[in-house]
Amino acid sequence: MRLICRLLGGILVLAVSCHVMAAPIRVSLDFFANPNHVPLYVALEKGFFEDEGVSIDIFVPANPSDPVKLAAARAVEIALTPQINYLIARSEGLPLIAIGALIDRPLGGLVALRDEGVGILDDLAGKRIGYALEPLEPILWETVLQCAGIDAADVNLINVGFNTITALLAGHVDAVGAFCNYEVLQLEELGVEPIFFPQEDFCVPTTYEIILVTHPNFLKDRTTEAEGFLRALARAIEWTTDYPADALGIFFGRFPELDDPLNRRSFDVTVPLFARGAFHADETVWAEMQQFLLANELMTKAFELDELYTDGVLPQMGEE
Repeated sequence: MRLICRLLGGILVLAVSCHVMAAPIRVSLDFFANPNHVPLYVALEKGFFEDEGVSIDIFVPANPSDPVKLAAARAVEIALTPQINYLIARSEGLPLIAIGALIDRPLGGLVALRDEGVGILDDLAGKRIGYALEPLEPILWETVLQCAGIDAADVNLINVGFNTITALLAGHVDAVGAFCNYEVLQLEELGVEPIFFPQEDFCVPTTYEIILVTHPNFLKDRTTEAEGFLRALARAIEWTTDYPADALGIFFGRFPELDDPLNRRSFDVTVPLFARGAFHADETVWAEMQQFLLANELMTKAFELDELYTDGVLPQMGEE
């Protein structure tokens, strides 16, 4: 009997040791920490990852184009990135697959100033449109303008770098690419009245704004941990939605320098946009966005949908 107890004790110690020594899941944000990421920090603070037997290390990339490259190179296990960026990366040959979502609706569009005489999108005919990222943004804004009946040749698209709001306020351009949950609110905080034209209202297919992607070998080698990660994230999204003030308090506890009116308002706008259940598997969303990118030569080849995403590690209904 004593021998059996010793053997069982040894097995228990070994199991605990293996659990403690499991490598953390390295997670790259899509860019610097902001209210879009609140559920990740809720899951950390509330112990949801720990409950699933996983630990994570969060990495902040230097450039928003880096996360997909880091995941493809296995420098991180999971990367947050826009669905559009991911599809372009897949077309370029990066070995990746999408496993979940953090924000499941588009945030982007064009913003202009009402004080400058812009009331409807048609008012941008003959104007200057500022953008930061190419070749994607020119395609998006040409699509939006053409959808409203404006000839792309009648507008001047200008790369203003990442200082889009500065360029708009200085009068260097008449509209810029923007996010509804940040730059639009930023302009209001600065005392001006913006008008926002969501891209999905003007012939750009809807998209998952922030998805989670990984190298296929991560799923093969660490399936249980991937499932646990997504269960914890889905639980945190649910908790954030149910207790938004507490969730934001957790985030500001980690990033007190971000506690200002703009980030508070940004979070309020973002809460309804978090992907319940981390769900990312609407076939129509994937098919229509892939076709849009192919038609505009931002992708060079088409993929079967099951090559682009899997719902196999998503939490089942009731698990989150």
